[in-house]
Amino acid sequence: MDNQQTLDLPIKFLRPLVTQYNQIADSANWNRFTSIPSEGLDPESLSAGQKEAVAFCTFIEDHTPRYIEDYRKRFPIGEEVGIDRSLSNRELFHFLVRWGVEEDRHAQALAIYQVRSGIVRDQEALEEELIRENIKEFQLGFSEPVQVFTYTFLQEKATQIYYQCLSRAVKEPVLKALLLNLAKDESRHFSFFTGVLDAFVSCHGKRVLPLIQEVAGNYRMPLFSTLPDYARRAIRMGREAPGYSRKMPLQILSSHLESLSVQMPELARDLKKTSREILRENNLEVLPHASPMFHHVAMHGAHS
Repeated sequence: MDNQQTLDLPIKFLRPLVTQYNQIADSANWNRFTSIPSEGLDPESLSAGQKEAVAFCTFIEDHTPRYIEDYRKRFPIGEEVGIDRSLSNRELFHFLVRWGVEEDRHAQALAIYQVRSGIVRDQEALEEELIRENIKEFQLGFSEPVQVFTYTFLQEKATQIYYQCLSRAVKEPVLKALLLNLAKDESRHFSFFTGVLDAFVSCHGKRVLPLIQEVAGNYRMPLFSTLPDYARRAIRMGREAPGYSRKMPLQILSSHLESLSVQMPELARDLKKTSREILRENNLEVLPHASPMFHHVAMHGAHS
């Protein structure tokens, strides 16, 4: 069986998700330059740890060219994949270019903030430091389309939660506003990938569930294997954002699959089993329904 062929997402499932995303995104702009005015900055209110967190996030966001390059290789448009897959991949491209623009805006906005706030003194030195990481090979580690989207589901939720938690801890007003803009974008991205994940389950049923579970069991944030001193920096980054947990996205994935069992009763048994296994394999508890993050999933991640 050719899984790459049989587990693609047909365009009839993908088009409504892409259209809905871009309809909202076209009205959800903010300016990376004017949103970071030099006046009003209060860099003295930044702690050393907060400065390090901004620098760390800049590295993650600045890898956008490699993320987009990876997607383009996985979802090509050409004679080698035929008309049907090219149509679906062309539809995905409508999302991909917008997503890339927004993620690249995050990277540049964070870099601009570093320069204007004095976290770094030399823009060219910062750009060279970023490009040294950018040229390193990016390997996702998963091959099936549903796994690529599951990974990004987790990544987008992790960054959204982190920016929200960090914004609550930061006193510097310009950075607080910037982080909230980033979180809003990541929330929309997460909603899109949630819809795609639901569409894969609706289209392919229980065949995709072991693939989703495999991603959950091996999930790591981007650059964990390439960025120097990643583990120590990630721990320090987490301390600057009270309420953030790097495993919360896995709890949210588990909760979301559990909620899908109500919408897809024919798959309820398999969805609930996968949900439980994700928690068991990662030594996690069920995410409390009272959690604000849970309610966010229920509101923005519902299958349409």
